[in-house]
Amino acid sequence: MRLKDIAPENRPLERLSRDGEKSLSNSELLAIILKTGTKEYNVLDISNQILSKYTFQDLENISINQLLKIKGIGIVKASQIKAIIELYKRISIKNIKTSEKIYSPKTAYEILRHDIENKEQEHLITLFLKGNEVISKKIITIGTDNQTLVSEKEILKEALKENAQAIIIAHNHPSGECYPSREDKIATTKIKEACKLLEITFLDHLIITNQKYFSFKENNLI
Repeated sequence: MRLKDIAPENRPLERLSRDGEKSLSNSELLAIILKTGTKEYNVLDISNQILSKYTFQDLENISINQLLKIKGIGIVKASQIKAIIELYKRISIKNIKTSEKIYSPKTAYEILRHDIENKEQEHLITLFLKGNEVISKKIITIGTDNQTLVSEKEILKEALKENAQAIIIAHNHPSGECYPSREDKIATTKIKEACKLLEITFLDHLIITNQKYFSFKENNLI
């Protein structure tokens, strides 16, 4: 089916104008960015094909050459995808002053809360420190509405890249439940053990909800 064969009121651009961006699926939002399809595939088909093969986390890490292997994707569309992922990363992580220091879990919470507390999907974010001074922060993974994919490998890779002496990780619970799940506790233990191997101090794991937080350190779980 060609995009022009879809009723005008059901096309992504028209639906965004009428109902707002939150009413659109991920593939519809991507279709708006890509704008046009090909003779074989309409732009929604291409978007669905991309998102059935790659997660957004994958799109952050794959190359333009890998994107070019997808039918309907040329150099322009591949570049558009990489550009929007990079913009998202820059918007998601607000600039912080390198002079900011962590004195308590509450300090870390105040630095991180605006990045992840109102997200509809779980986000895992990491603060990288030298001593108690923040040198950078980064969103590591984005999960579903109730699950974050914790990657010790990705966290430690970034820690080594930043030459960090210590880290604090945090993730949000869109459900509003500000208490660690069994999976959260298991992931925290794995990260703590991995940090020990590289002599990186694992300072804390925060769970952040709307205007609340839970600290593993404050609750003697680290």
